[in-house]
Amino acid sequence: MPLSGKLSDVPIALECPHCGHRLTKNGSWLRSVHHFNCGACQRRVRIGYSDKARLFAKHARLIKPPANTCDAPVTQRTPPGTPEGP
Repeated sequence: MPLSGKLSDVPIALECPHCGHRLTKNGSWLRSVHHFNCGACQRRVRIGYSDKARLFAKHARLIKPPANTCDAPVTQRTPPGTPEGP
């Protein structure tokens, strides 16, 4: 599963597995890094592809579709005064 480009500008939260310190970075940062140093415990944390895929999947479910998007089917409306059907 590729990491979605739609999350490039979305803040994604991750935690240090050693101390639980929370770090928030944009998806574009997360797609490109392999490790980071925790700001709290200063330990080096490796981020594998499976970790990234799990975080992206979690955050993709949290994103709402744009307000102008409608999931209802599009139907053709007949203008008032026009006979319906052939």
